[in-house]
Order: sequence, then structure tokens, then C-alpha cells
Amino acid sequence: MKAIRIATLAAALCVGMTSVAAAQGVPPQGQGEMRRGGGMGGMLLKDITLTDAQKNQIKTIREKYMPQQMELRKAAQATGGPPDEATRAKMMDLQNKQAAEIRAILTADQQATFDKNLAEMKSRMDSRRNGSS
Repeated sequence: MKAIRIATLAAALCVGMTSVAAAQGVPPQGQGEMRRGGGMGGMLLKDITLTDAQKNQIKTIREKYMPQQMELRKAAQATGGPPDEATRAKMMDLQNKQAAEIRAILTADQQATFDKNLAEMKSRMDSRRNGSS
């Protein structure tokens, strides 16, 4: 159960970072994206070539969730500490919904790459959480 929560949190953080980058107009472009603000969310789409239609759909999906995500982040920042369990659960739920919607617009081959990227990201998050950073 703890591993599932960690994995879900990792996915939520990644997708959320992508949303912020998208709002800032920073396109995911490979390894340098973390320094430019693409964050881990861009890593989910690493090695995936999107059509213009898919890019537009992803932008629409991100914009749909952005106000709710920003509201939760502002509420968490207002406390001055990490988000409480209820806020964290809401954040993860939003991120999971967003990731599922993005995955749904991908082709089968793209979904395989997306899933591989997600698994790699979760693995990195798990290793960091377990103290090997």
C-alpha cells in the first residue's frame, strides 16, 4: 500500500510539474527540460513524438486541471509546511486523472513508452525516498 501511494505521488508530482511548465509556455524537450521548468512531467512524454492534434489535446487537458492544482498548491504553501494528508490525496487524485486522460489520447506504441517512462520515474522516486540520493 505504501509503495502504491509513493508511486501515485510520484506520478502526481510529475504531471503537476508538466502543467506548470505548460502554463509558462515551456515545451518538454528532453534532458534539459528540468533546468528550464519542464520538470518530471516532461519526462513522462520523453521519446514520444506527438502529433499537433495530440499536443493541442494535452494542452487542453493540462489547462482543465491547472486551476484546481494551483488552488491546492497555494493552500499548501499558505501553511508554510508540506501539504497535509487530505490535500496530498486531492493532489494525487487530480494528477492521476490528468495522467489517465493524457495516456488515453496516445497511440498504443506511445502508451508503451509513456508507461515505461512512468515506471522509470517511480523507480527513481522510490530510490530517493529510500535514502539513496
